[in-house]
Amino acid sequence: MSRLNNAIATCLLAVFVVPTLSGCGSSAGAPPEPVYPVSGVITLNGKPLVGADVTYLNQEKQRSAFGRTNEEGRYQLTTFTQNDGAVEGKSVVTVMKFEAAAPSAPEPELDSEDYQPPGLGEDTGPQKISSDIPKQYADVATSGLFANVLTSGDNQFDFELE
Repeated sequence: MSRLNNAIATCLLAVFVVPTLSGCGSSAGAPPEPVYPVSGVITLNGKPLVGADVTYLNQEKQRSAFGRTNEEGRYQLTTFTQNDGAVEGKSVVTVMKFEAAAPSAPEPELDSEDYQPPGLGEDTGPQKISSDIPKQYADVATSGLFANVLTSGDNQFDFELE
């Protein structure tokens, strides 16, 4: 019986104590690599671009950072936690803003006689989406936008789109 107790005690030790001693969770919340605050303003034809998605792709490190412009066209980037920034180095920048087509009429209530399941008698292909900016800026191969994120200094990158 004592052999069974020893086996149980060993299993419990392995499951609960060893992970604690080995530092399991000691780096909780720490990003896998350093990031640096990045912000900027995006304008289109001289006016702030509102609600655009901004992506920085560091191809060397295979890391992306994302942001969305506010009413003033200002963005801040997020890689691991909100507004933490981007990894150091050269990034290709893309800017996208899409508007889904608005529904033509309000949907009838489910219990209405006029209700039809979505797609019944309609084209069920992908929804048509229109871009509010030239589509060249949405592609890493054609955007022509670059930023070099530094470990110190001002990582403020403004872009004027036409």
